[in-house]
Amino acid sequence: LKMKLYYFDVYGRGEAIRILLNHAGAEFEDCRLAGEKWAELKADTEKAEYGQMPILEKDGKYYTQSSAILRFLGREHGYYPSDSWEAYRVDNLLGLLEDFYAPILKVFFIKDEEEKKTEFGKLLENHHPKFFGFWEKKLLANSSQDFLVGDSATIADFAYLATFSSILNNGAAKDAVASILDNFPTLKAYFQTRWDAQKAYFDSRPTCSF
Repeated sequence: LKMKLYYFDVYGRGEAIRILLNHAGAEFEDCRLAGEKWAELKADTEKAEYGQMPILEKDGKYYTQSSAILRFLGREHGYYPSDSWEAYRVDNLLGLLEDFYAPILKVFFIKDEEEKKTEFGKLLENHHPKFFGFWEKKLLANSSQDFLVGDSATIADFAYLATFSSILNNGAAKDAVASILDNFPTLKAYFQTRWDAQKAYFDSRPTCSF
């Protein structure tokens, strides 16, 4: 049975999982749902236990919650450290990423376009540089600057690469973010290295706005 990943036709919370599966060379069906098909799946509480996506279908089981799916697949494919200290470092970085997203999502849902533009400008001025600094520091403290934790890919790398490819290097703010990234050369080089490692995937994936 081929694995299936159910999500909307956006990058969002499904993209880190897609990137992991691509890196692992795992065969899976990328099921991008909308309208009636999503309504049908949502109504099935056995498959969509919380009425949310992403949902991973594997060997007759249905897995929900994006971060739980990421950790599950990380363990399955050797991307989640067995060492408790290394695992903590990965989880710490995933928590830090949630903190990065929180105010961005608030701005994303502002209805008034002018207010949204102003608030996003403030984020670019203060929020992005602050977090880029945190990430740069983590990279410099690691044994390799090609990965966030240790000397090989972990689920943290896939989550950060998803963020880079979905919202930092994509959409209207792309150029503004690029100029901020110039101030964080290790982070900028890291994103480029991880992007290049899966360039074929990024070149062939559907284009989405976020």
